Amino acid sequence: MWQQNWLFLTCGNNLIRKLAMVALLPLSLRAMAADPMMVVTEEFSPYSYLAQGKVVGYSTEVVSEALQRAGLTYSVQVYPWARAFHLARSQPNVLIFSIVRTPEREAQFHWLAQLAPRSTYLYKLKTRHDIQVRTVEDLRPYRIAATRGDIVEEQLHQFGLTADLAAGDASSIRKLMAGRVDLMVASELSIKGICGRTQVRCALLERTMPMPGLTEYYVAASLSTPAATVQALRTGLEKLKSSGFMQRTADKYGVSLK
Repeated sequence: MWQQNWLFLTCGNNLIRKLAMVALLPLSLRAMAADPMMVVTEEFSPYSYLAQGKVVGYSTEVVSEALQRAGLTYSVQVYPWARAFHLARSQPNVLIFSIVRTPEREAQFHWLAQLAPRSTYLYKLKTRHDIQVRTVEDLRPYRIAATRGDIVEEQLHQFGLTADLAAGDASSIRKLMAGRVDLMVASELSIKGICGRTQVRCALLERTMPMPGLTEYYVAASLSTPAATVQALRTGLEKLKSSGFMQRTADKYGVSLK
């Protein structure tokens, strides 16, 4: 008899625990939806940029769609990269994009999904015929602009090169035009956006050697972001990729995913 009672109590307790977990699931989802996400990025056309007071761009649309499908409330803010990076490292419930994944950054974030390939080059003024660069060693005599806290700053330091730091790409290109730096780093897509924002004629610039190294942009979440939120966004972003949403959005902004 006592064995039957023990079995009944054990099964009953297991059932109660399972029912409690099921009952708590909607509460956790509601709490997740009620706690707004802070989404931070930089002015980085065509991935993220301001147009008529609204943050738009390829990465912005993809991340926003994933948040909406997960039922999460959020706001997207454009900051200088150093501030965006600091917020994502220090605050809960923060997403950051488009961020390059490195071994040094690996343990600092939850990495949610790859957004796009990264292909960058060093640009000079077309009139600077004296600048002929093909290797990292060739770069040593030159002043190279980099955004403070950006991956380019890290790469230049790894190569043993000195970075001339600025708040963003707009400041870097102004330095380039004024002769205060010799080279700046940008992708073929982003340089057009930088020129557009600063009213610099891209025809005055010349692409030189590719910047060696890291080749992908990601969206990541701060470490203290709830696990349920991280999983919901990972799942949502994977569905956006498999459904063709990412490709259609990339085509809209002229971004290559190959």
